[in-house]
Amino acid sequence: MIERVTREAPDQIPALDRTAGPLPLSGAQRAVYLVELLHPDTPMYNITVAVRLEGPLDVPRLRTAVARVVTRHESLRSTFAPGTAPSFEPVQRIGDPAVELPVVELDLDGTESADVAALRLAQAWADEPFDLQRGPLLRTRLLLTGPGRHLLVVTMHQLVSDGPSLQVFFDELAEGYDGGPERAAPALQFADFAAWQRARPVDAEQLGWWREHLTGAPMVLRLPTDKPRPPVAGTHGGNHRHLLPAAVMTPALRLAQQLRVTPFVLVLTAYATLLSRLAESRDVLVGVPVSARDRAELESMIGFFATTLPVLVEAHADGGFADLCRSVQAELLDVLTYREVTMEQLVQDLAPARDPGHAPLVQAFFSFEQEPIVSPRLAGLRTTAIDLPPSGAKVDLDMLVFRSATGADDFDLTLTYRTDLFEAATITRMAEHFERLLVAAVADPEAAIRSLPGSVEDVFPFPRPASVAAAPRPAVTMSPQTGMEQSLVQIWREVLGRDDVGFDDNFFDLGGTSFALVTVHTLIGARTGAKTSLVSLLEFPTIAALARHLGGGPRTGPAVAEPAGPARAAGLRDRRNRLLQRRSGRRAGE
Repeated sequence: MIERVTREAPDQIPALDRTAGPLPLSGAQRAVYLVELLHPDTPMYNITVAVRLEGPLDVPRLRTAVARVVTRHESLRSTFAPGTAPSFEPVQRIGDPAVELPVVELDLDGTESADVAALRLAQAWADEPFDLQRGPLLRTRLLLTGPGRHLLVVTMHQLVSDGPSLQVFFDELAEGYDGGPERAAPALQFADFAAWQRARPVDAEQLGWWREHLTGAPMVLRLPTDKPRPPVAGTHGGNHRHLLPAAVMTPALRLAQQLRVTPFVLVLTAYATLLSRLAESRDVLVGVPVSARDRAELESMIGFFATTLPVLVEAHADGGFADLCRSVQAELLDVLTYREVTMEQLVQDLAPARDPGHAPLVQAFFSFEQEPIVSPRLAGLRTTAIDLPPSGAKVDLDMLVFRSATGADDFDLTLTYRTDLFEAATITRMAEHFERLLVAAVADPEAAIRSLPGSVEDVFPFPRPASVAAAPRPAVTMSPQTGMEQSLVQIWREVLGRDDVGFDDNFFDLGGTSFALVTVHTLIGARTGAKTSLVSLLEFPTIAALARHLGGGPRTGPAVAEPAGPARAAGLRDRRNRLLQRRSGRRAGE
């Protein structure tokens, strides 16, 4: 994660009156909550760490320590629910401590070792979805694997936690287990930060920089895939683990020092280079996590402070790897300078076409940590942390690299991928060629990008099935006739606040946002009784297509087929320009 510089900020975060009404979500929380609405009952935003405990464990003391942490941090007692009319803005509520620590005895069938069976069960726990409305959004379980051997499995939802929060949790857990004095709850909690952040106006200068910076950037990363891309993105993911040994990473870390770039930048550059070669595109957007813990009072708080922002990497085929590293370092500094704009605001402003077949704006993520995922400790026990990523994919490809718990320069790499796009064997080759690319780039940093390993032929040596485009449905151009069509027109007018709603207009071209779509979905159910998934409103973004779908029409793709290649890109640019003109016109008339 890219850390911001901690500073004493002049504007204070006020403490909210907990009796004044519902508590708002932060910008990052709203974005995750929306994805959960689109794809309910999935584990993609679960964060799980298992800790192997060896020695005489005092279970009651551990239970007390867990309860102390939960009592101190409201985030671990938060739940999330839809708001009320007219905005239906989601809210968070703070409950009473309710987290337990059940002890489960491992049941061996004789075919697996205790460690293998324990990790298999822990992975199943990691993949259990949370009930956001009922909670709690923290699960702790203790697995007895043998005499003096336990596995502590801690799972949190991303809405209430992030990477640094995990370390805060385990630090306070160690303090409580050691019998330290119980500390009072912090004066400020994450809900206070969320409300303060949401109350701050969008910085027009920062938004303008992003708009100009990403003009012409590819909004879709067109990677080759093993399977045709489905009309609606699947959420089931696979995880491939790969060790980057010290023999690879020690020279890489040394080169980063020589180039005066961070290790994060060097490994990100190698990843973006691989994506560029596979997509056969000079420019690629990669989403990276940026920490919002830029104030002293937030350092020891548990909450979701991470936001994802796009990094534009321009991998010129004839350019050298060293120069590209320096370019990416400069790009990251710019991203940090203009970091107050959230991904949600970028998607809304840039208005890329909402294609339910992929995530908007960025389809590849990257994270890098120079330390192990967490460093747990409990007095009198030997502790070993094990990362357990969930079997859920947020985007097409997500690379996570962090230092192995061995303490040397070994690094663990995990590639999470959509299983509806890629085969496991392809991802294995991708990880292997990433390592080869990194080794070759470090050995000769001035080598041209085009000469590095990781071509399409390397990763996809076998023929792939041809993409199968969904059969287009003819556009419907008549005026609304049925009761459903009339109801949809009225709902759109209310939600969008405009009368010029065309039967074939795209909801987002009219200024609609993802959360406005949630309101539309709620009103459709309340007024028409029609039941459909929220994601179907992305799949059928015009009144004509949606009315036909709700009336039982065929699910064969969008109402009007999108042209491919440059023609489609030109169409998207024209659509975005028309939307910006409409917004400018509305601002001028205000």
